[in-house]
Amino acid sequence: MKAEWKAGVRKRIKLAVCAALFLCLFFSMIYVVNRTLTPNYLYSSTNPLTETYRGFYKMKKNTIDVLFLGSSHAASGFNPQDLYNAYGITSYNLGSNVQNMWISYYWLKEALQYQTPKVVVLDCYMLFLDEKKNEGSARLALDDMRWGSVKREAVSQICSFDESQSKLSYFLRNIRFHTRWTGLNETDFTWADMAAIPELKGFWLYRGVCGYSDYVPLTVQESDRDTFVPEAELYLERITALCKEKEIELILVKTPTLAQTLERHNAMTDYAKVHHLKFLDYNTEELYHGIEFNYALDMHDSSAVGDRNAHSNPSGARKITTYLGGVLKDQCGLTAKKDDQWETTREFNNGVWVDFKLHNETDIKNYLAMLGDSRYTIFITAKDDAATSLNAECKELLRSLGLRADWSDAYRKSYIAVIEQQKVLVEQMSGEKLEKMGAFRGGSVIYRVVSAGMDCGNDCSILINRGEQAKRSRGLNIVVYSNDTKSVIDSVCFDTCAPELTAIR
Repeated sequence: MKAEWKAGVRKRIKLAVCAALFLCLFFSMIYVVNRTLTPNYLYSSTNPLTETYRGFYKMKKNTIDVLFLGSSHAASGFNPQDLYNAYGITSYNLGSNVQNMWISYYWLKEALQYQTPKVVVLDCYMLFLDEKKNEGSARLALDDMRWGSVKREAVSQICSFDESQSKLSYFLRNIRFHTRWTGLNETDFTWADMAAIPELKGFWLYRGVCGYSDYVPLTVQESDRDTFVPEAELYLERITALCKEKEIELILVKTPTLAQTLERHNAMTDYAKVHHLKFLDYNTEELYHGIEFNYALDMHDSSAVGDRNAHSNPSGARKITTYLGGVLKDQCGLTAKKDDQWETTREFNNGVWVDFKLHNETDIKNYLAMLGDSRYTIFITAKDDAATSLNAECKELLRSLGLRADWSDAYRKSYIAVIEQQKVLVEQMSGEKLEKMGAFRGGSVIYRVVSAGMDCGNDCSILINRGEQAKRSRGLNIVVYSNDTKSVIDSVCFDTCAPELTAIR
C-alpha cells in the first residue's frame, strides 16, 4: 500500500513538472512570437522608437537630468548628445510620432519610476490637434513600454477614446500584427541584440536639407488665441501638476515649423504665464534669429505644407539644443557632470554628423574624399557612360579608396565596385553587362549590383536586402551604407558625362 502511495506521489510530481515546463514553453513561445511580429524601429529607420524606448530602460537609474517629450518635432529637434557635449548635461529624448499629450503624460509617469529628472521639456505642437483615434501613433509609443500599472492605465485611456481598439491586442500583439509573417526582415530578429547603451538617446535622424526659403518667423503681437483640444489641455494640466508635485521644472517649447501661428503662440504664452512656466518658441523673430536658424538649411522636410514641414535636421537640432543648454545652465541651475553613458557615444554622434554632411555633399571631389571612412560599405555602378568627364583628380580619389580600374579606356563600359570598411570586395570593368551578388556585415546583409554601359543595356542597379537603392541615372551611381547605423545613409548619382559632374539625388 505504501509503495502504491509513493508511486502515486511520483506520478503527480511528474505531471506537475511536465505541466510547469509546458506552461513555461507556451508562454515563452507567445512572448517570442509577439516580440518578433511587433515591428522594430531601430536607428536604421527614421523613427527609431524601439531603440528609443527599450534603450531608455537600459540607462542607469537616476542619471538623467532632462527629459524631452512631444511629437516628432521634439524627437528630431533635441539631440541629447549635443547637449552633453556642449554643457555636460545628461538628457534623454522620449518623443514619438504624433505624440499626443496623454501619451506624453504616461511616458512621464513611466520615466519617473526609473529617473529623477530636474527638468522636463515638452513640445506643445499636439495641443492643437485632435488625435484621439490615431491608433498607429499610440502603438508606436506604447509597444515597447514595460507592462505595469502605467501601461495598463495608458491602454485603458486610449481604448476609451477609440472604442475600435482592443485592450487585449496591446498585450497579445500578434492579434494586431499577425499578417507580418511574410514581411519579416533582419531587424525583426535582432530585437534581443540591442546595444547596452542607446547611442542616439532618442534623437531622430532626418538628414535632408529642405531648401525652403519662404519661411518667415513670427512677430510677437497681440492677436486672437487658438484653442487647445480639450483632452490635450486636460493632460497638459496633469503633466504640469505632476512636475510640480515632483519638484521638476517644466519648460514648454515649440520647435521651428510652418505650422506654428501667432494665435497658437499667444495661447501657449498665456498658459505659461498662468502656471509660471518658461516657454521657448523658436518660431519668434527674436529666438529664431538669435540662434541663427536658417529654415532652408536647418530643416529636413521639403514640403511647403505646414504640418509636414516640421522636422529639424542635425544642423538645426544642434542650434536648437545648444540654445536650450544655455537656458538649462543659466536659468535652471543645471551643472555639468561626466557620465560614461554619454562619453562612450561621442564617436557615434560624430559619425552621425559626418553622415549628414555626406548626404548633402554635391561636389564629387569632396564626396569621394569623404568615402574613405571605415564605417562605410560603398557600392558603385556605372550606367550609360561614367568616364567622359571623370577628371584626373576624381580618378586619383577613386584610387585612394583602393580601386584600380583603368578609366582611360572606360568609355561606355560597365563598372561595378563594392568596398566594405576600406577593403575592396569587388571591382570589375567590362564592355559586357556585369552582375555580382554577395553579402556583408558578416553575411547578415545581402546585395546585388548590376552595371550595363550604353552599348550593352544602359542600366544599373544596387539592391540591398532586395530593396533598390541606386538612382539608376546616367553616370556613377553610388550608395553608401553605414555599418554603425545599419542603414543606407546616401544614394547619389554623379553625371560623369556632364562637365559639371552634377549630383542627382
